[in-house]
Amino acid sequence: MITHGFKTSPVKRTLWVVASTALVGLALWVAFTATPKIVTDLTNVTALTLAFAGLVVLTHYLGLLSLGQGALVGVGAYAALHVVNDFGAPVLWMPLAGLFAGILVGAVVAFPSLRLPKAYLALLTLSMAVAYPIILRQVDGNLPITLDGAFVAPSWTGIAENDEHIWEFFLVAAYASITIFFVQGLLRGPIGRAFIASRDEPEAARAFGIPVYRLRLYGVALSGGMAGLAGGLMMIPTNFNDYTHFPEELSIKMFALAMAFGGSRLVSAIPGAIVLIFLPVWLIDRNWVVEYGWIGLVKSEGFMYAALLLVTAYLTKGKGFMSLFERRRPKDLVKPPNRRVASVVGALVDLEARLTQVEELTADQPDMRSRQDSTD
Repeated sequence: MITHGFKTSPVKRTLWVVASTALVGLALWVAFTATPKIVTDLTNVTALTLAFAGLVVLTHYLGLLSLGQGALVGVGAYAALHVVNDFGAPVLWMPLAGLFAGILVGAVVAFPSLRLPKAYLALLTLSMAVAYPIILRQVDGNLPITLDGAFVAPSWTGIAENDEHIWEFFLVAAYASITIFFVQGLLRGPIGRAFIASRDEPEAARAFGIPVYRLRLYGVALSGGMAGLAGGLMMIPTNFNDYTHFPEELSIKMFALAMAFGGSRLVSAIPGAIVLIFLPVWLIDRNWVVEYGWIGLVKSEGFMYAALLLVTAYLTKGKGFMSLFERRRPKDLVKPPNRRVASVVGALVDLEARLTQVEELTADQPDMRSRQDSTD
């Protein structure tokens, strides 16, 4: 009999409450004291955390690869923008349009590719990443499309009209927190265990009645919906959309960062979003992007991504840096068997062996009699 002795202790719960309270306090302090540019960048980081969390679902729980997550973010941004401009939807609800658009496009992409080997999903999503900015340019044109709406903070918040960036940050943080909480709870239940079973032993999972293809389809649609929601949330601080926002390099960078900071929990998506947003800003502030030669190569963004992946491969064996901070669960403890039960089981086994011997002897008696008759 196997027992799982791993339970959430009160000390761990207290630490989680303290850490969450400290994080909320830090967010409030940054929102009210930092410059609008920094708050806007943090808002984009919070939104993109959902897209990286969708990659965690694909890579860790399903064992699938996607190179088109940036394109799905763009799909969500396009749907959120046009649902307000063309259909007059309220601006507070426009991220939901990005959510549904991401789910739909993710399911459409996954439906044919999941019937083939896993590599086809990566190839198809890479093709989508390359084609999306071209399609968006043909649909919306070369000029940016501005959002027909504004995010005005309610009077009860006490936020001035000139500080709309604070209200935008709180909106995005609320959407992201609710989504992460819901998806993490979903993955910690039977659905998450079914995802892992379909990843590790798909044939055995099918034998136990788990619909592997359907589960993978739902997982890719969930990941696409999280990326689409991230794109819709990015329209809150940006307020305009352009085809240059979602090049194919965005999807490749997101995939590289997801591999570098991989982990089994959705919280591991935060470092990837921070690096994706703040690394270019950090390079521009130091004028490193204008340097040439070998020094400029070392200081370039592409070289840093390559170095990060190499360090990940050597130090974490490809598991990602966030996996180093995850506590390893103790191995399952096997209870020693009961002596009485063991003796009864042993006696039954001996009895079954003796019955088998008796059956063999009775089966051999007709042959012996036939031999005696033939000799007579």
